[in-house]
Amino acid sequence: MPYHLSNHIYITQFRDELILLDLKQDKYMICFKEVSDVLLDLLEGKSPSFLSSEKEIIANFIADGIVEEKESLYLFSIDKKENSDGVENVDWRLPLDMTQIPLSLEVLKAFLTLVKVNFFIKFRGFYAAIQLIKRSKKNKENYKIPPQEELCQLANIVNKACLLYPTRTKCLEWAMTFVLLAIKRHWKCNLEIGIQNYPFMAHAWVECDGKVVMDEDSLRAGLGIILNEPFKQESV
Repeated sequence: MPYHLSNHIYITQFRDELILLDLKQDKYMICFKEVSDVLLDLLEGKSPSFLSSEKEIIANFIADGIVEEKESLYLFSIDKKENSDGVENVDWRLPLDMTQIPLSLEVLKAFLTLVKVNFFIKFRGFYAAIQLIKRSKKNKENYKIPPQEELCQLANIVNKACLLYPTRTKCLEWAMTFVLLAIKRHWKCNLEIGIQNYPFMAHAWVECDGKVVMDEDSLRAGLGIILNEPFKQESV
């Protein structure tokens, strides 16, 4: 019987351990190597003769709602950073530049989007917030890659909205706000969340055309990408 991850579970590999993100529980889970090996075999459709202890691990994954039995194969990809040294602790700040952005309708829209993002994260939870991102993409619409100057312009608009917001904006709220506004402009931009466990750290950013927007390029190479939405890359 094929297995796949439940739709609220995201996965990556950092060195020899899998890391799971449970959106409904709003928590990360690090799997020891032995557990990681069993889960990889299960998800990648390999059919070894599992030992009784391994079958118990699988049963626990099913009972916890992490994996499900399905008739058809689950299409997924795992970003594997098996030899990564990780990145140093990211002390994120607003990616400000010297451009002065006046108050405008676009800033107001960004501010209201930021309010919405914060509401979803705080009161409806991480799962609902990611569903908001996924629903924002219309399947039949064409999305484009904007020029760099337009990406920077939108970043400055989001920055202005964040400066008006009464509390400090963290990387996740900034990235989600940017992506929601970008999709309304029919831009193909992703919310990315990367993670490492030596030491443990998670960070969110925006990516467009395989490039990090207004953040460090080293993030993609150093961190295991555990979530990329709404333009998710999937493969068998």
